[in-house]
Amino acid sequence: MIHRTVLIFYIIKLNKVRDFIPILIALFPFIFIFSYLLSISDGIPHGSYYPLLLQNILVSILGGVVLSNYFMNETTSTPWLSIFGVLSIGLYFTVFIEKVFLNNLPSTYFKPLGMVLYVTSYYAFYKFVIDTESFNRESTADEE
Repeated sequence: MIHRTVLIFYIIKLNKVRDFIPILIALFPFIFIFSYLLSISDGIPHGSYYPLLLQNILVSILGGVVLSNYFMNETTSTPWLSIFGVLSIGLYFTVFIEKVFLNNLPSTYFKPLGMVLYVTSYYAFYKFVIDTESFNRESTADEE
């Protein structure tokens, strides 16, 4: 949870977000989907309901930040952030479905998919950070 929170704040800081209304608007589809999936699941242990709820909120915020950035900012790093967002949300969705709805299947079906999504999403995040920092350096050099 801490890692995902720091990740969201770092993305907001790198993109220099000043208007949070688009993020709030883009957050609603994600929060609706993940809340619905959480509400229809029966096999959640009582102690893990609130951590799952918090993770759903954090992933929804991440999806909202990525989606609003896709429509509001057009830079060279926007595709990398979009790829990271889609893969991260896909990874969380896969893990959520595996742990909550398909917990009777062996984990050998979803482990390779999870590993591929994890590695490729954080490679896209790495490329996003490198491109954004170089763009920010160039824009500050042009201002001077």
